[in-house]
Amino acid sequence: RPKDTVSVLKDLKTKEDTSSDSEDKIGAVNKNLAFGKRKPELLMDGGEVVEKKKKGRPRKDKMATPISQPFLQVTTPPERDSSRVAAPPAPVTVLKLPTPSTQKAFSLQVSMEPAVFLEVENEVSMVAGSKLSQLRCSKDGRNWNTLLPSSVVTAAGSSDVLAVACEDRMLSVFSCCGRRLLPAIQLTTPISALHCSAHFVMVLTAGAGLSVWDVHKQKALVKNESLLTILSGADTTVSQSLLTQQGVPVIGLSNGKTFCFSSSLETWTLIADRGDSLVQCADFRGCLPSHDAPVSSGPLAAIQGRNLNAGRLASRLSSTPHHLQQSMTLAFLENQLASALTLQSSQEYRYWLLTYARFLVNEGSEYRLRELCKELLGPVHKSAATSWEATTLGLHKRELLREVLPVVGENLRFQRLFTEYQDQLELLRGK
Repeated sequence: RPKDTVSVLKDLKTKEDTSSDSEDKIGAVNKNLAFGKRKPELLMDGGEVVEKKKKGRPRKDKMATPISQPFLQVTTPPERDSSRVAAPPAPVTVLKLPTPSTQKAFSLQVSMEPAVFLEVENEVSMVAGSKLSQLRCSKDGRNWNTLLPSSVVTAAGSSDVLAVACEDRMLSVFSCCGRRLLPAIQLTTPISALHCSAHFVMVLTAGAGLSVWDVHKQKALVKNESLLTILSGADTTVSQSLLTQQGVPVIGLSNGKTFCFSSSLETWTLIADRGDSLVQCADFRGCLPSHDAPVSSGPLAAIQGRNLNAGRLASRLSSTPHHLQQSMTLAFLENQLASALTLQSSQEYRYWLLTYARFLVNEGSEYRLRELCKELLGPVHKSAATSWEATTLGLHKRELLREVLPVVGENLRFQRLFTEYQDQLELLRGK
């Protein structure tokens, strides 16, 4: 019986093959005849012509187990070959700034008036496996001390606040009487520099992150701002860092450029450049106010220092054509005004404003002079829509205009301008 079964199966297979061959041949002939007439029934699949499937019962050979059709494959470049292990992403460059070394003990004077002294002694005792450090402070003969659970790396202070940074990257801020003013702040990376000025605290970390806090308002003015924007070139390093009395952070670089971070603009601004040709060729000797002394200790003067004096000397020896020197002096004075404004240095702003006004008068620049007077005067009639501020850096603009107008009146060419704004000031005096 098995033999009979095998023979029957062979017969059936032979019939099916014969039937399939006949059907295939007939189908091929019909397909060729209908090829030119039934173009709409043809579909394009990956660039190949495929016959549109007909409705009805499929042929026997198509009722067999379906075979998956190959998909159109796109050859990938060798570096993107999926069979290979993907290369790890390039590591992000981490900027490293120098960090102070931990000392067994150190002391410093953080304020002259009143006299405030700070002393640090690390690892004074061991408690529960933790090494304690002691912080002592003396203000006007009154002493206080406190303990910290980690070694103190650096410290800074002012007449208002004291700050210490520890090895565990914790920053602690105290009043000069020893009261903790802020909870311990966790820094992202080890500290590189620490500054205090008035009630502001500035931290520069080894990862080139800058932060500034207003301790009185318990508010961050600068939040871990990266120095990557200003550190151009592999050889550029931080040569100086400071914090102004108004809480403005200043960073000096080895390439001679000095930047400060503007909280209002939320960006780095250039306030000094040792290689600036404007300083070298600007000539404003005849425009300086007589009161030089009050601004000699301002932040802008301290930053520019010798470079500004060298520029004054170079301008006397310069052989630059007058029209070019005039343009360079104008640009320099406007830069000084903008820098003093960014540094929030009110006395330096007033000083450079009067210098700028005198230069405009001497050079006969009426358009700029009129625009300056208009800005200082402000709107004559109050309006809810106006956005004019009556003060800048605590200085009343109309009081500044009263100082500018006598300078304007020195030039007979601007008598009409002088009279116009003098009269408007008199009208506004009683308002």
